[in-house]
Amino acid sequence: MFVLRSKHRDLQARHERLVRLLATTREQLADWKGSAIRTAGRNTALSERLEVARGAVLADNEYVGQLETRLFRLLRACVRYRATVWRLERDNARLQRRLDDAVGLTSSGIADSSSWQPGFETPKPKAGAR
Repeated sequence: MFVLRSKHRDLQARHERLVRLLATTREQLADWKGSAIRTAGRNTALSERLEVARGAVLADNEYVGQLETRLFRLLRACVRYRATVWRLERDNARLQRRLDDAVGLTSSGIADSSSWQPGFETPKPKAGAR
């Protein structure tokens, strides 16, 4: 089979372009492969760091959960203690009123005790008091 010289030159030029393109493509592929290997290494390192961080977060979350539980228990105890203090103050006020009634401090007039308490003077109201 007979091939024209011009056709032969065209085919040869095309072949050389394809060979250069193949060489360039192989170089790019090698660069991309190296880049992919480096990226995979970085991803592995980052994945390990992420797992460590997740473990720390889980531990922190567990600790926070424990603190929340303790806080709720302490708040419930505080509410109980405040209710007890309020109840004791109320009872104390009631008992104080009963004591005042028993010793006659709530009567309309307090008897002059100078006859049985020598030197006792009835307290005078303070200035500004009603």
